[in-house]
Amino acid sequence: MKNLNRVLLVDDEAQIRSSFVAYCEDYEEFAILVAASAEEGLGILERDGADLCIVDMRLPGMHGGDFIRAASCRCRRFLIHTGSVDTELTTELESLGMSSKDVLMKPCSMSRMIERIRHHLSLP
Repeated sequence: MKNLNRVLLVDDEAQIRSSFVAYCEDYEEFAILVAASAEEGLGILERDGADLCIVDMRLPGMHGGDFIRAASCRCRRFLIHTGSVDTELTTELESLGMSSKDVLMKPCSMSRMIERIRHHLSLP
């Protein structure tokens, strides 16, 4: 079995997690891990690691930005998947060293999500 890139989706919405996993079943470039909370995501990173994290910013408990800060020692690549962008999020992106290209608005087309995943993982 080849060594696949691991992509961790951290989102509290079960439908988004299941739709993402179902859509990605046809892609053999990466394996999908999912977490319903930032805290669960940190546990997965500690146990399994990930090459890229896709993070909802508005999570119950730990906020997405706090997750990215805590997770940055275990993962270097992040995409944000969120329902709204405001001045606070723009400022937070800058503090995290990210740009608007790293933000995917809900609902996001899955082809756009795959394109950004491939870009961040340097896949064709």
